[in-house]
Amino acid sequence: MESIVLIGFMGVGKTTIGHILSEKVGLHVVDMDEYIVEQEGMPVREIFERFGEGYFRDLETAVLAKLLKEACIITTGGGIVERKENRTLLGENGCVIHLSAPFESLWERLEGDPDRPLAQNPRHEVESLFSRRIPLYEEARTHEVDTGGKDEKAVTREILSLLGEN
Repeated sequence: MESIVLIGFMGVGKTTIGHILSEKVGLHVVDMDEYIVEQEGMPVREIFERFGEGYFRDLETAVLAKLLKEACIITTGGGIVERKENRTLLGENGCVIHLSAPFESLWERLEGDPDRPLAQNPRHEVESLFSRRIPLYEEARTHEVDTGGKDEKAVTREILSLLGEN
């Protein structure tokens, strides 16, 4: 089985769904942000503060290229689609699932979260980022699953159905 990649805006549930899906399909899950934190020895917030977003995005690209060579479930950061190079890498993989949700639902989860550097911005800026990224997720995905109003089990069942793993 090839890698299963979960993409989507921050707060949509990629990490949670990735872990549940891992149990169901027997692939280990790698959270890219956690991988980078372990590799760099500091939280994402600190990487942004000390080295800037560009440095973090360089790390993301290198990690994505490495992980796509493994059979695993990859949960990405929300900004993975910002770079054309990453969208190209994702396009070479057969199973890229965009987890989507309405912005209002996401904002309720994100507002004031100190572990998400971009969520520290005013609502209108985060909403603008969300709107800008939607077409990028759409370009990179092979499937889309709307998580709005669904619990984790329902989302996982929908993904398993897409994968033919009923």
